[in-house]
This record gives sequence, structure tokens and C-alpha cells, in this order.
Amino acid sequence: MMPALPAVFEFDRYLDVFADMAASGSPAELHGHLVGRLAAGTRFDHATWLNLASELAEATQSANEAGKLLLIQLQDASLALLAGSGFEFTLLLPDDSQPMLLRSEALGRWCQGFLGGFGLVPREAALTEEVEGVLADFAAIAQIQGEEEDSDQAESDFMELVEYVRMASLLVFSECQPSERDDQPPAALH
Repeated sequence: MMPALPAVFEFDRYLDVFADMAASGSPAELHGHLVGRLAAGTRFDHATWLNLASELAEATQSANEAGKLLLIQLQDASLALLAGSGFEFTLLLPDDSQPMLLRSEALGRWCQGFLGGFGLVPREAALTEEVEGVLADFAAIAQIQGEEEDSDQAESDFMELVEYVRMASLLVFSECQPSERDDQPPAALH
């Protein structure tokens, strides 16, 4: 059993927001997209993020104020946790009381969203071999076919995969952030 998640990462809350927005997208894919863009170095103001979230959710209605606040909290918490120690960073996925098939499909959608978000950000520098490996792994995970049957082995395998995706996301984030040196003029040589 996983420890309790902060309220901002409770998957069911986003299902409610998506229902209020008459959205046909996936909360897991939305979060994956957000993390992919953040990992690639993009930062959004809240208004831009809310517009993007509505588009990604394939919403036909605007989020209500509570939904907007939750989406902003997701953005802020995701960036803070990615930039922090990483220990608290989590993926927005259904909890472990849900069937394995639903959780596996959500993990695949999360990885699909990450790849889509990361791929939209132009890169000036070549990606490291480690980052290229992670992106290839995420592409494979995005094709995941969930198991119909819940079993201890399936649960264990799934938890290992979630932990890998979580840690790999942190790796991509740390590898792809613009360095402070890139923002400063070169030092004069004497």
C-alpha cells in the first residue's frame, strides 16, 4: 500500500474536474504532458497553463473556480517537487484500490503525455544518452497493455514500473534544465 498522497495528487479529484469540464481526455495524460514540458525547461504562467490544460483535457466547458485552483496547484506542486529533493514527486495515477487494467492504462497515458509535452519544447543542445534511453523506455511503456487480472506479481511489477517512471522523470528534469551559466554572459579572460 502506497502512503497517502497530497490532496493535489488525488486522481479522483481530477476525474471530477474533467467531468465538470465535459472533458474526454485523461488526467494522467494531462499530468504527464505537464511534467514533460516542465522537464524540458518550459515554465507557464497560470493563465497559459489553464488554457493548455483545457485544450489537453479536450474540454467543452471551462473549469469552475475550484477546478481552476486544483489545476494551478497541480502545476505549482509538480514544479516544486521536481525541483526539490524528488522524494515527494509523484505521478497523477489512479490509486491502488483501482483495477490493475485501469492503472496500467493510466501509466501508459501518463508516459504518452510526457513524450508529447517534452517533444513540443525546442532543444538547442543534444540530449544525453540517458535522456534518450528514458524517452525510448517511456515510448515502450506508453504501449503498455494492462493485465485483466490483479495478482501480487502484477502489483509488484506495476509498482516497480511506476517507480522507474517517477525516477526517470526526475532524471530528465535535472538533465534538461537550462543552467544558470547559460543565462549569464561569458566571463572575461584576463
